[in-house]
Amino acid sequence: MKLYQTFDALLTGLKDEDARVRRAVVEALGNIKTSESYKALKPLVEKGDRSYYVEAAAARALGGIAASSPDGQPEGDKVIKLYKSLLKISSWNEIIRSGAIAGLSQMKTSPEALELVLEYTASGVPQALRLAAIRALGAISTGQTGVNLERILQRLEELSSDTFFLTQVAVASALGQMETMKAIFTLRTLAAQTPDGRVRRIAEEAIESVQKRSESKQNVQHLQQELEQLKKDNQELKSRLENLEAKAKVD
Repeated sequence: MKLYQTFDALLTGLKDEDARVRRAVVEALGNIKTSESYKALKPLVEKGDRSYYVEAAAARALGGIAASSPDGQPEGDKVIKLYKSLLKISSWNEIIRSGAIAGLSQMKTSPEALELVLEYTASGVPQALRLAAIRALGAISTGQTGVNLERILQRLEELSSDTFFLTQVAVASALGQMETMKAIFTLRTLAAQTPDGRVRRIAEEAIESVQKRSESKQNVQHLQQELEQLKKDNQELKSRLENLEAKAKVD
């Protein structure tokens, strides 16, 4: 199907009476990642929906669309402002605010998004929301600067000393999403210190995930370096040929 046919069909589904249909449509629009899908989903975040789940899905999708925009996040600071207003809305089991956190985690290069996520990892934040924010640190870490990456690692290290089972699982999950071998140290410490075998197994699986991610990232960086070197060599060769041609004309 052509994109415009898909988009028009999905827009109709946003008005469906069944919340499950609307939610599926929102997730599909989020995968299209165009300015049109952004405009279609934005009202659901601003005005809400009858279903908390639909509204949360729209919040998650909006962050992904914003992050994938070729020229950066659409409307820049307005997206962050929208999430800030959404984070003031309490709902059953913190579904809406957790959706906002998930959306922010996809804005991987935004330091402002990271600040908001970090804020909700603090003690005293409702449990469901706090756990969502802890997990989100792993997702947002892959696009942050070196300084902010260290801040994320430090925060997860602090949280790893929490004895609550779900907090330990969230920390392991976040660390398992990271692309730096530094995450493995905290995971090994967590696996060694926890008395819970389930946490230990999750941490060990996360270590394997980090190793694969780090190796993959290093391979990509190596290929990029080789490509840059090849471009440089080709440019030098082209310059040499041009000089030889110019010299031949003179002779």
